[in-house]
Amino acid sequence: MLSFVRCLTFLFACCALLAGCVGSGEVPTRISGQIVGDREQGLGPGLIMIEAGHVHDGAYILGGHIDDSGRFSVELPGAGIYGLHLFVDGYQYLPAEIEIAEHQQIVLTSPMISWGVWMDLTGQHSWPTQPDDATLTRMPEDESDADNPVLEGVSMAWEGDILRITADVSDPDGDLSRMVLMWDETTDAGYALVPPGAPDNRNNYPQGTWEATIYGDEAHVPGESMMRFVVSDNLCNDTDILYLPIPER
Repeated sequence: MLSFVRCLTFLFACCALLAGCVGSGEVPTRISGQIVGDREQGLGPGLIMIEAGHVHDGAYILGGHIDDSGRFSVELPGAGIYGLHLFVDGYQYLPAEIEIAEHQQIVLTSPMISWGVWMDLTGQHSWPTQPDDATLTRMPEDESDADNPVLEGVSMAWEGDILRITADVSDPDGDLSRMVLMWDETTDAGYALVPPGAPDNRNNYPQGTWEATIYGDEAHVPGESMMRFVVSDNLCNDTDILYLPIPER
């Protein structure tokens, strides 16, 4: 089995950028893009998760919504390197890496990865030909959900002002990555849940109960404020995105 690290290394190395408008301090630092299907129709809704630093370092700080047309636009806290992780139900998840200057706005361009390379990396015949318009990114379809990880038994409970989250995670192939992720729509914060143990020598993480804690403030409305969850394995297969409201205190 090839490692998720190898898969990511190739994917983000092949990701290019289009520079947007660079101006004064009045211009926010921003990444945007559009995810499309085979007929270049928008794919959505979906989820983008963002790390501070290199892709797969695990320092998740932000998330964002991919709308029904496949478009996303996320304001970043400033200049630097960011790892991007894009998820749409029914498709294999797509990673990328960007380096952006302060007050720069860039559009993610489609990574040009051949069918043969994708098959070599994952064993699946699913990497699509990319559109001529490089500002569109066509995601690889998930040919079978039989090898996808499973996310179930998500629980959220208040302990004072702290919201404790647990999730039962499994994988039929036993090749879970550490990407058990959550986006707080209220604050736009992104989180990686903590695994129940260390990975093995093939970087496969243990199945079982993963957990996280966040601080809840008055902006979180019980029964309305939403959390989104997604899990990926080491071959870029992922669960559907799970939407859950935070519970009453």
